[in-house]
Amino acid sequence: MNNTQPNFALSPRSNLQLNGRCGFNIQNDRVSINIDSIANQRDNTNLSGTLAIELWALKQPYQGEHFEGVALAGTTIGEIQGQHFIPNCQYDLMFREPPAGNWHLALMLREWNGAAYETRDCVNFAVPYSASWVPTVVKKPSDNVISVSFNETEKTEQTGAKAAAKKPAKPAEKAAAKAELDQTAKTAAKKAEPKAAPKAQDGTLCLNTASQKEIAAIKGVSTKLAARLVEARPFKTLDEVLKVKGMGAKLLAKIEEVITL
Repeated sequence: MNNTQPNFALSPRSNLQLNGRCGFNIQNDRVSINIDSIANQRDNTNLSGTLAIELWALKQPYQGEHFEGVALAGTTIGEIQGQHFIPNCQYDLMFREPPAGNWHLALMLREWNGAAYETRDCVNFAVPYSASWVPTVVKKPSDNVISVSFNETEKTEQTGAKAAAKKPAKPAEKAAAKAELDQTAKTAAKKAEPKAAPKAQDGTLCLNTASQKEIAAIKGVSTKLAARLVEARPFKTLDEVLKVKGMGAKLLAKIEEVITL
């Protein structure tokens, strides 16, 4: 909603004034307020109190006395020194929709007197503001619950014939099924077993690829030494093998013929 008009002065008019053309533009939950100027016509030593610009919805046009209504938007603009003014005032404010009904909108300039804000000047806009009632949809918990009862029905094939009832399995069939499951489990377990490291063509065992169990099977190599060898590999030379704790020169010379890297 747009509305712009000249200021029609209160009687008697305050020396704090909204001058020139004043207007507003309401867009959803925002309102833009435009005022040509806001002036303090008091003596130049007279600093105003804190001033506020407020847009009100009233049941009757403002006449300069006590009023009842709904504050739609507002902001403080600070103080103005006497014989000074603020030109080209533009304010973008949050807008509060009034209750449903027809309202008279009034733009007020108000001053803080130390205890409350008092209206110093006002513009009554000629075009009424009509607020429509918007219903609020309240959903009960039961609104989202669908209760449907079903009768038991027999399943039918696509041809419409009744499906044959399942017969209990015979003992022989159960035994065959169990044997098949056991065989499947054995096959899966066998596949999961780690494959032994392939031996070299000359029958030697590769220390870099053999399992700990295979290394421990070498005569003279303990389980602990086999574990250390697995942890220390890969080996590039036999000198590196000799550095492993527990691997002495005599033992290495003894097993050198059956290992490779």
